[in-house]
Amino acid sequence: MINKNEAIKNNIKVIDNSIKNELFENLKTNFPQTIIEGKADLKAISLLLGLDKKSDISGYELTWTGKGLSNALYSSPCNKELKLEEIFSNVDCKNLNSSNIEMKDSNNPKNIIIRGDNLDVLKILKSAYSEKIKMIYIDPPYNTTNENFIYPDNFRQDYKKILEEVGLIEIDENGQEVESEDLKFFKNIQGSRTHSGWLSFMLPRLKLARDLLKEDGVIFISIDDNEQANLKLLCDEIFGEDNFIENFIWVKNATKNLSKTTSNNHEYILCYAKDKIIVEQSNYFKIKKPGLDEVREIVKKATQEKLSKEETQKMLLDFYKENPHLKGISQYKYVDYNNNSYKVYRISNISAPISTGKAATYEVLHPITKKPCKMPIAGWRFTRQSMDKMIKNNLIEFFDNETKVPQVKIFLDTVEKDIIKSNIEDFTDGKKELGRLFTDSPFDNPKPTTLIKTFLKAIKYNQNNEPDIILDFFAGSGTTAQAVMELNVEDKGNREFILVQIDEEIKEDKSKSAYDFCKKELKSENPVISDITIERVKRAAQKIIQSSKDNDLNLGFKVFTLEDKPEIIIDKDKNLKLINRRNLSVIDKVVNMFLISGKTLDKKIENIFDGKLYKCEDSFYLISFNKEILKYLIKTQNEYIFIDAYGDIELEDFLNLDAGFKERLKVVY
Repeated sequence: MINKNEAIKNNIKVIDNSIKNELFENLKTNFPQTIIEGKADLKAISLLLGLDKKSDISGYELTWTGKGLSNALYSSPCNKELKLEEIFSNVDCKNLNSSNIEMKDSNNPKNIIIRGDNLDVLKILKSAYSEKIKMIYIDPPYNTTNENFIYPDNFRQDYKKILEEVGLIEIDENGQEVESEDLKFFKNIQGSRTHSGWLSFMLPRLKLARDLLKEDGVIFISIDDNEQANLKLLCDEIFGEDNFIENFIWVKNATKNLSKTTSNNHEYILCYAKDKIIVEQSNYFKIKKPGLDEVREIVKKATQEKLSKEETQKMLLDFYKENPHLKGISQYKYVDYNNNSYKVYRISNISAPISTGKAATYEVLHPITKKPCKMPIAGWRFTRQSMDKMIKNNLIEFFDNETKVPQVKIFLDTVEKDIIKSNIEDFTDGKKELGRLFTDSPFDNPKPTTLIKTFLKAIKYNQNNEPDIILDFFAGSGTTAQAVMELNVEDKGNREFILVQIDEEIKEDKSKSAYDFCKKELKSENPVISDITIERVKRAAQKIIQSSKDNDLNLGFKVFTLEDKPEIIIDKDKNLKLINRRNLSVIDKVVNMFLISGKTLDKKIENIFDGKLYKCEDSFYLISFNKEILKYLIKTQNEYIFIDAYGDIELEDFLNLDAGFKERLKVVY
């Protein structure tokens, strides 16, 4: 273990990502008004927590009891690190029973699933993924009357020391902890099913989400009526009112009778941009018409099989009948045979707008009867020259005879994309969709992949070598991952996913199908939601790879869990002591080091000296040390050298080296 003070004294750079003194240090740094004469002041803390009933709030602001402490929770360091649990490669997709924990150079899946509290995970990701996430979709707890928060945002447990210092916890004559009335009140409003508790829960997570978004990134948040209004105000504060994109209304088949007067069949999806101006310039939110590819396949098949116009049209109409949700495309119900293939079109009014007063009046002869066609009351929209050209190119629809006004043909291929509408009608049953991967769906209300794909399609993806990273830190059943994988196959996109799901316990009495699945099929000792998340992604990947002819699919993923980070303390003899010793492999240590150094989890790790020295891009990562490694490193020139401060490495080995070499050294805590 390396002495931090000694490293600093010898001008070796130190990267410290550990907790220093719990909340006290955060208050001291971020809320200095709460620290008076070196101690936390109870009055100041009460004001920070919103417990001062006499305080006057001026101006317009979303405020609630505990907001100040939630802000402190956002800025507090993380005391967790990642541990590699499993690597699921493209090869493994062919055999769900296979497992590969070894990090191979030829096998480096880009996608990531992390088990654990998303607040910790977001903080871990921040150093490497700041301003690198293209899109975030989350489906957080809705704070309904039938659910509880399972996330451990427990201020009393996490910040016991500061609560004692400010007098919110006292020790009575019997040595028992006694909570003040203020603390009891605060804990009560922080509970689930309260607006204050829910807002305190969401604030630090949304702030971290903002930090992770690229400048052209966007976030989508599913919510219902319970907290929609509060979420909108909170997001206005965090992302900025000017960056609000839309409050999408998702109309679905399922209904919830939450009211005696209405039947609820919708949810909301709030959308914000990191920078709305850049998003607008990037031409986002124009998506291919749903059903377009299927229609193209119909006319392609009709052309190849040389079907009649009537047969082709019947196939088209049958398709629309089977898919009533395709309202945006179903009006394209006519077919024409042109240039050796069928073309699909709709017809539109050819009348001149009355408001313009520029109506063209002339005779248009019916191609069969040769009599003048009925003219619109307002006259023709086009000039005579334009009309003649359109007739010649078969762009005008004439009816059986001249008694009906002709219409203009608008071909589907010419209007491929639509601006996404705020009212999204998607009646896909997410439960049935999930049930196709499992014998019985373990979740009652999963989001459909089609909904997530709608938003993925609305975001213009990179066509260069740099992937678009899609983050979902309330992963649930893993719908986002499946949507990303499927869409990559469909449009040859370059997207990677990061899922985060806490190990929420599955209780047999509340979700028997999910519990039985984990017990019987997954052999889970203690069934948790993340077990199903991971299994769903595995099965979806397997299904895709078996049905696709593309051998270069990005379907593999790594699974990480959270471990307590080591903490260095000074014992009574003034010696450094390491507590919470690491239960990490060498690769785990390297991964955490290169995250702190700004390298993302999809980067390739090069093994230089097995178990001792590794390389990622322009940096070396030193876990263990000997003279051979030192000789090797001295020969290198420009690469940074990151040293594991918790490892068995002596600083003295580096102190006699030249200044140029020492400038490359960085000790990581």
